Amino acid sequence: MDALFNFLSYAPGPFWLLILFLPRNRKAMLAVDCFLILLSAIFAFHTIPILKEITPLIAKPEFDPIYGFLSTERGVVGSWNHMILGDLWIGRWVAHDSLQSKRPLLVRCLFLTPILFFGPFGLFCYLVFRIISRRQISLTKYSEGNV
Repeated sequence: MDALFNFLSYAPGPFWLLILFLPRNRKAMLAVDCFLILLSAIFAFHTIPILKEITPLIAKPEFDPIYGFLSTERGVVGSWNHMILGDLWIGRWVAHDSLQSKRPLLVRCLFLTPILFFGPFGLFCYLVFRIISRRQISLTKYSEGNV
């Protein structure tokens, strides 16, 4: 489990650089997408064998049983994978969204860094920035008549 934890901790680094500096490059974003698929496959591979154990925990969430599971090696590595995967996906979305809005590299740097380290907090900051800069609350673009 140590090797997997280390892989999950350090392997995403180059993909964060691709998201930051090459978000317009199709091959770079394909590499990021393939890495996201790999992380998803790793998560599935480690989750499927214990579905019977974790399904009741998720279906009826209670603090102590979930804390007990997350305190195990499998729980820590699975949670870490989940966080890394989510943060990287959020970063990919923010980079794409900032390009659609024609935002400069500085904007991506400002928000991808907190997303890298604090995931949802960085996303929150980006969404607040997005709402203020667009003066509207929306996660997708709608043209009139397509609502």
